[in-house]
Amino acid sequence: MAEPLAAALHGVAKHYHGFTLGPLNLEIPAGSIVGLIGENGAGKSTLMHILGGVLQPDQGTIAMDGAPVQFHTPSQSLDAGIAFIHQELNLINDLPIYENMFIGRELKKKNGLLDHKRMIEETRRVFERMGLTLDPKEMERNLDASYKQIVEISRALLMNAKMIIMDEPTTSLTDPEIEKVFAILRQLREQKVGIVFISHKLREVMEICDSYTVLRDGVMVASGSVKDVTTSDLARFMVG
Repeated sequence: MAEPLAAALHGVAKHYHGFTLGPLNLEIPAGSIVGLIGENGAGKSTLMHILGGVLQPDQGTIAMDGAPVQFHTPSQSLDAGIAFIHQELNLINDLPIYENMFIGRELKKKNGLLDHKRMIEETRRVFERMGLTLDPKEMERNLDASYKQIVEISRALLMNAKMIIMDEPTTSLTDPEIEKVFAILRQLREQKVGIVFISHKLREVMEICDSYTVLRDGVMVASGSVKDVTTSDLARFMVG
């Protein structure tokens, strides 16, 4: 039986700053990691900005869990269960981890003061789900780049994300740090989270992704299972 879909785009097209994307289809199964690859300017970010509610498509539809949705703002996309983790991590070094987890969505007591205890407990619960031994009260500045990335992923889960978009997540990571992040992604796959992994590092796509989709000049030129291709196939699809 086919995996249920975390999200599906059908016939989506966008004319944007002289660039035309699509129309194209993309399915992100729950519990699957989809590699989205292409050279700079291929349309990867435009497509994900549509899914993340930053841009609206000129035509086409988006469905989540089989039901049609429309996103006019990033917060609507987030409320629907899509978390977008950008290259520039959105964390504040001078705050502890648990406060970073709740930026913009702080929990408060009836008297209006921050409910630190509940935020620490909820952060700890997410970390347990991910098998992490991080202390929620640790200062963000003390974490290495991989753990900062993992805090962003944890924050997405805290918001009940059914789908996570990761934009070039390994750019500033060392090899051991990449392995740490990949271990977390594999866990999320087991927990039926759908993941879009945007990258130009083809070896990583082959290692962590279940399927690939290649964009070139706004058009989807290839897609399929990573088991059926080599890195040189992917490189050829990218440049044509």
